[in-house]
Amino acid sequence: MVGRSYKRAVISLLSLILIASLGTGNGASQAAPKEDEIPKVRLENVTFRVRETESTPTPLRILEVYVEILNPSQRLTAPPNSIKAVVVPGEVKSFGEELADAFAPPPGEVVLDLPLPPETRQTLIIGFSLPKQKLESITFEVQLNPPEGETKVVTWEEK
Repeated sequence: MVGRSYKRAVISLLSLILIASLGTGNGASQAAPKEDEIPKVRLENVTFRVRETESTPTPLRILEVYVEILNPSQRLTAPPNSIKAVVVPGEVKSFGEELADAFAPPPGEVVLDLPLPPETRQTLIIGFSLPKQKLESITFEVQLNPPEGETKVVTWEEK
């Protein structure tokens, strides 16, 4: 008889523990992050490089604008095609006035088609064709995700 009441007590205790553990499953959970959140990326360094390619009849000179972006978020990945960089040439200075007035490169833009993981950098490159004659400088306005994104004004100078 004692064995029977012992078994009932153990079964009752195990049932109570099982029911208690099922009831507390949602108490400590955290809200899941929203899938549609897009992190705010930052515009970092903007640098330049002139590349010359041999072509016929004259060599081609290209000014490459390197736009570095950073995802400072610690948990959010920027989805593909959510980051756009626009580079707009502004004031052009040359050693001869007629060239500065005639040379007006169009704006350039590029979209990052890859995801940008948290706390990582990516460099986007936009190229502009340069004239045969040397320029003194070109001022550019660089913007991420226009019209509300971060903007920088930078100047390239011929060396």
